[in-house]
Amino acid sequence: MIGKVYDRINNMRPVATKTDLKVIDGIMKLKKDEIIYMSITELAMRLGVSEATILRFCRKIDYRGFQDFKLSLSQETGAGNTSDESDYMKNIVYDMTDAITETYKALDEKQCSAVAKLIIKARKICIFGVGNSSIAPAMFKVKLARTGINADNSGDTHLQTIITSNLNQEDLLILISVSGATKDIINLAEIAKKNGTPIVVLTNYNKSPLAKYADYLFLTCRKEGAYEGGSMATVCAQSYIVDVLCATVYKNLGEESDKRNMKVALTISDKSI
Repeated sequence: MIGKVYDRINNMRPVATKTDLKVIDGIMKLKKDEIIYMSITELAMRLGVSEATILRFCRKIDYRGFQDFKLSLSQETGAGNTSDESDYMKNIVYDMTDAITETYKALDEKQCSAVAKLIIKARKICIFGVGNSSIAPAMFKVKLARTGINADNSGDTHLQTIITSNLNQEDLLILISVSGATKDIINLAEIAKKNGTPIVVLTNYNKSPLAKYADYLFLTCRKEGAYEGGSMATVCAQSYIVDVLCATVYKNLGEESDKRNMKVALTISDKSI
């Protein structure tokens, strides 16, 4: 099948099943720039069908999957181009500031405190993410290290699986994924859940496949279009949550946190010119 996205969708009507027609009619009622920021879970819920139905429909109109469908749609709508290209620097500032502000509004102080206590008492801590979501875990590891708390954040997905398989109830697994639909990360959550390991999830979507495994769920309030390939505004939102959790850990440690940070500062002071 060839043609633009909506042409392909309409060309399906003559041979569409009842379920296909439900998808077609539902998509037609939604705005294009709304669809490109949806996860497959969100779209399925809006249309009242399953995620598998959405995936099958995308393949019927000759897309490799939902992401491929969204990418084509975003390209056709010109998403990602600002109305005033000369103002792109200001637009980036607004985008990042808005991402952090909206994420702050969604934070629960009691939940932050509960996770901080888990971090302090955990036998082993693992913080995993892939792609663009691997940046925040690396920052998390460094900030915790300054207080003498060691965390693992290997970027190798096979090693992540091996490490997670040996976690237990005394450990803590922190998973970061923008979409909440990354297979490798979901697999880690499934393993940890079977082991009884507490799971903390940072994601953009509260209805994502990953979110359902979370004992503690933190939402980053900045959605990405398929064309973006990883927005730095989303990384800023993730980093903000990491900073808040680390600050809560420092607060709970009290004077001991200051002592550990000072010890680190003195130790690494000779590494600067």
